[in-house]
Amino acid sequence: MFTAKMFLRLGPSAILTSLLLVGCASEPPRDLLTQAEVAIQNAERAGAAQYEPGLLSSARTKLDRAHKEVDDDENENAGRLAEEAIAEANLANAKAKAVREANQADEMKKAIEALKQETSR
Repeated sequence: MFTAKMFLRLGPSAILTSLLLVGCASEPPRDLLTQAEVAIQNAERAGAAQYEPGLLSSARTKLDRAHKEVDDDENENAGRLAEEAIAEANLANAKAKAVREANQADEMKKAIEALKQETSR
């Protein structure tokens, strides 16, 4: 049974503990969420939907999950998921650009070969 003395003894420490817990609560990773959205948009512009749809889809899924984690006040998990979304979107972007540039190089080679054949006639 709690007595007034016990409450007074526990009261300040309980208040201090609550203040510490509130002070330690992390803020939502809004900057990371914004960076993930921008990275996904950049990947889309680079053609990732055509060349790397799996990576792009995974990045979108992780961003959606990050938003849900923020809604659930799980900001640490949200930050981790947003960072993963950024990494996957950037990878999809780079791979899409590489495929697009490889295709352009192949087209240039074909054009050069066609010009060589025409000049040799």
